[in-house]
Amino acid sequence: KYESSHTYYYPAALKRNYTQDKLQISVLKWKNKEIKKTFKTGDRGRNRKILGSVYLPVPGGVADSNTVSWGPDNMDPASLAIANATFESLNKKGFKGKGEALIESAKKAGADIMSTPGMKDALAATFTKAATGSDTIMTRKQGKIQNPNMELLFNAPALRPFSFTYRLSPRNREESIMVKKIIRMFKQSMMPSQSPSGLFLESPNTYKLKWLNGRSGEHKFLPKIKECALTGFNVNYTPDGNYATYEDSSMVAYEVQFSFQELEPVFNQDYSKLDGNTDESIGY
Repeated sequence: KYESSHTYYYPAALKRNYTQDKLQISVLKWKNKEIKKTFKTGDRGRNRKILGSVYLPVPGGVADSNTVSWGPDNMDPASLAIANATFESLNKKGFKGKGEALIESAKKAGADIMSTPGMKDALAATFTKAATGSDTIMTRKQGKIQNPNMELLFNAPALRPFSFTYRLSPRNREESIMVKKIIRMFKQSMMPSQSPSGLFLESPNTYKLKWLNGRSGEHKFLPKIKECALTGFNVNYTPDGNYATYEDSSMVAYEVQFSFQELEPVFNQDYSKLDGNTDESIGY
């Protein structure tokens, strides 16, 4: 188990260097988010117990990638008209008992659709495709196709990944022991735990990553990172291609690779909560 007093630094001199920028990685006990009646998920808690922390120099190749998923969507005129009329009718009159609203909506949608010029041909083409699987009958008979109403639509946000690679080369026994403890902490903390009965697996610990400015606390020119899961942790014990140790059997060098992923997407409102809704920091 890791207590809050377990704080590690690499290199060891980083503990005494108050001006160097660094990356703080804190291990947090997993906590679920409360599901509220508003269908919004609650906070995981601000005062979370820190099980252990590691301070490392800022690595090379710091980057982030903010993406959202968009995709093309088609809807033929008949389907679009039916869907729109049904949605509007249900949205205005709501859902009544025993399906009265659905029946009424269908009647209203049918009347509105049939009054639209050209809708008869569109419906005929749509039903023909449903019956035969072919959508070329209108092209064959009339030399035209239905307007596909193609549009790029928003699908979903994306969860951001963060990857870091460090080469750890202990220069003395203190750093050798420190590196061993750092590797052990991440290996153990990322693993799930068995429930007392063994019937269930409990979620692994999660991580809070924070870029620190050596002079003034949190770094305002590097991105903020939400709570993360450690999805991969790779250790190469012979990064130079040959086996070499010190007298105490510590490896001469290690290469560690972290693969983190945020637990939840970044939303527009997250930026509004920063710095009093100003642009003093680069944000997420």
